[in-house]
Amino acid sequence: MREVLRNAHFVVAVDHAARLVRVTRSAEPFDSIEQIEQKCREVIAALAPVDRTVMSLLLDIRAAPGRNDPKFEEATLRLRTAAVRGFGRVAVLVQTTAGALQVRRHNREDGIDRMISDDERELLAYLAAAPPWRPR
Repeated sequence: MREVLRNAHFVVAVDHAARLVRVTRSAEPFDSIEQIEQKCREVIAALAPVDRTVMSLLLDIRAAPGRNDPKFEEATLRLRTAAVRGFGRVAVLVQTTAGALQVRRHNREDGIDRMISDDERELLAYLAAAPPWRPR
C-alpha cells in the first residue's frame, strides 16, 4: 500500500492493485471541533484523486478514542459522508461493541452501507469480493 496521508489522527493508504483504500484512525484525541474538521478535510483531499467507483474502503477505527457528544456527531456527519460515499464497498474495523453500535447508527443516519466487524480478515475478504464496477 502507498501512503498518501499521515497526520496525528489519520493514515490514508491506497493499493491500486488490490483496489483498496485504508484509512486508519490513531488514538490521538482531537483538541477541538475545528481540528476535527481540518483533519477530516485532509482525509477527503487525500482521497480526491482516487476513483472510488473501482475501489473499496477499509476504515480501521480500533484505536479511536470513544466519543459521541452532540457537537462531535454534528461536525463529523457531513465530513464522514463525504469521505466514504462512492466506494464500491465500505468496511469498518472496530474494537468494541460500543464502536460497532455507533457505526450502525452512522449507517442509518447517512444511508451508506458498511460491513462492521472486529475481524480484519473477514472485512478484507468482503472487500476483495466487491465487483469494482458496481459502486454503492
